[in-house]
Amino acid sequence: MGLQAAAGPVSIAEYSSPKYRGAFLATIAFSFALGMLVAHIFGTILYWRAAAVACGSFYVISLILISISPETPPYLASRGKNSECRKAFKLLRGDDENSEKELEVLIKSQRKTAGPKVPQFTFYRQMITKPEFYKPTVIMMFMFILFQLSGMTVVPSYTVPIMEEVSGGTIEPYTSMLMVDIVRFLTAIIACFAINKFNRRTVLFLGIIISVVSLLTTALLLYLRDGGYITDKYKWTPVVPTLFYIFGKTFGILPIPWAIAGEIFPLAYRSVGSGISGMFLSIMFFVVVKTAPSSFSQIGINGTFCVYGISVAICGLFLFFLLPETKGKTLYEIECHFRGAKAGMVKADWSEKDKMLELKNVEEG
Repeated sequence: MGLQAAAGPVSIAEYSSPKYRGAFLATIAFSFALGMLVAHIFGTILYWRAAAVACGSFYVISLILISISPETPPYLASRGKNSECRKAFKLLRGDDENSEKELEVLIKSQRKTAGPKVPQFTFYRQMITKPEFYKPTVIMMFMFILFQLSGMTVVPSYTVPIMEEVSGGTIEPYTSMLMVDIVRFLTAIIACFAINKFNRRTVLFLGIIISVVSLLTTALLLYLRDGGYITDKYKWTPVVPTLFYIFGKTFGILPIPWAIAGEIFPLAYRSVGSGISGMFLSIMFFVVVKTAPSSFSQIGINGTFCVYGISVAICGLFLFFLLPETKGKTLYEIECHFRGAKAGMVKADWSEKDKMLELKNVEEG
């Protein structure tokens, strides 16, 4: 999982064009939602050993598909394999005028950044002082804290006890689990279109607002029900904001971190940056999932939802000031943003007129 977290979004971003990159990266969220739905269906109807074999078979299919896929063009360009880079790029993007421009920018940008080799210690020491490395790293740390503290992995892991408590026993637990999975799945489909249509920041912060309001509303209703202020006839009402919470986190908090993870690191530090992000995600995954049962028993589902809601709000506040808009930008333009270089300055520094891709021409085709 750690290897996939590092390599998956980066590979998708490097394969796809700026125009469609958001939609392709959003398929990670779609796959997450679909995988949870299928896994829970397997777990409901199959013995656990059969369910494990059924789930594992998807990895066999993935391995075959990855084995016949080309290496990503930016990676080949960074290794000086320009002929292989051109071949892979044309296979993925075609050979129209705009694709040719983007290819030339990619290859020539790597020639420009290539320099004499330095010792590894010196490379890493210089790397951590560069804004194009440490700024994206800090952003991704907050992204994955947000991702995990929103209950992204806790809810799928403990759906049955959570929904049993939220519904007050009025809905059969496995039925409520499938309700959650279906809402998550349908929302992920909507998110694929929304990310390609709207700005990344718009989608993310809309998801954060819906999630925070829904978590705190659910917690409030649970407190009121436990205090006897909600009658048995309406004890199911916390289910409604809980489903809105599932919608909010799947709409914005699930897809955007993966989309940003594939876009935000410069090519020279993409391997290290994505590796650190994957490690941080896994650490937070461990901490949140392992502390969830203690949290449920000590402060209850309502208290846990309060903690998650406040944590999501705090992370969202930090990201509001830290996260730039990346929609519609080439990976090289995003790198220039963190370096503090302006597109015009980069153009002036290069001799040929068309070295820098004009994004508007690509967008308008």
